[in-house]
Amino acid sequence: MLYTDGAHLIADSLEELHAYALKMNLNWDWLHYSGKNFHPHFDICGHVRQRVLADAQVLVVSTSRIVELCKLNFRLPETERDVAVWEAHHQSKLDDLHKPTEADYKRMMDNIKKRSGLV
Repeated sequence: MLYTDGAHLIADSLEELHAYALKMNLNWDWLHYSGKNFHPHFDICGHVRQRVLADAQVLVVSTSRIVELCKLNFRLPETERDVAVWEAHHQSKLDDLHKPTEADYKRMMDNIKKRSGLV
């Protein structure tokens, strides 16, 4: 998911942010990695800001939510409460992942055995 507060553009992952930057033809010099902690984002203004705000793919949130999402997506949890919030945030993404079936697992193990010479 992509988010903006009207001044910053962030995403749940660095890959998603890069893909969106390519789609929107954003200048890579605008990408910020630095700060007190790692939180990659684009500063947006002018016509880029207008394009991002008009894009239905980008969710408009508050600045405090931007900070919270950066903590959830790019920092390790520090307290028990942080761990619980992190797990709740990421669980919905984990639920969407394809889970291997028993047949997938067997095929994977067979390939490992063949490649390692065990069969």
